[in-house]
Amino acid sequence: MLRRTFGSMLLLVAGLSTTLNAQIGRQRPTSAADPEYWVGLSVGYVDGITTTDDATGATWRFGYTSQLRATIEKTLSQGMTLGVAAGYSSAPLTYSSGNQFASACPNSCLANADITQYLAFVRGGGGPAGTGFRGTFSVEGGVTQFSKFRDRTTKESLPPASGSYDLTLGFGAGFGYRMSRLSELYVDQSYDFVFHKQNEFVTNQSVPRLLTFRGGIRFGF
Repeated sequence: MLRRTFGSMLLLVAGLSTTLNAQIGRQRPTSAADPEYWVGLSVGYVDGITTTDDATGATWRFGYTSQLRATIEKTLSQGMTLGVAAGYSSAPLTYSSGNQFASACPNSCLANADITQYLAFVRGGGGPAGTGFRGTFSVEGGVTQFSKFRDRTTKESLPPASGSYDLTLGFGAGFGYRMSRLSELYVDQSYDFVFHKQNEFVTNQSVPRLLTFRGGIRFGF
């Protein structure tokens, strides 16, 4: 009797083991999806540019400066987002009015001006959700405004009184390091073409280009 009961228990355990193994074998591995939204903040180095201004006839020779940029992004698919960005910098420049009789900044002076950007962008990168490094690329478009020109010494305002919003198109590339599913450090470099209306009497002027190298962090939610 005991031998028969022990044999029945062995058969029952073997059957359960076979059933469990079959069920485990049919299970598919799961991977965590990207969060639905991201918010980010970055600090960048902006290279200097030179451009003329058709409205005032002045020449602006910007030096390098820093940029603070905030972003919000919507996940489209794994590793791909659509976002908007707002960037701000206060840049030094040499302002050449070309007018020796101007009341403010006759001929040339050192000045400061604000550079503001509002851009929409698509960001992509390979690799599944999870930690580790991944390459990134981006395409962006929007507007850039040069405004609030002021003499660096006297603080007196310089023309134009209000800057135009210039069409801006650009692209970028870099890499990110995913610390967790909901946080990522990134470094990238963007190259933006700013279609500012230049002085029509100046020839052979190329489209002003803003080269920005930035590092930032973004969080998912």
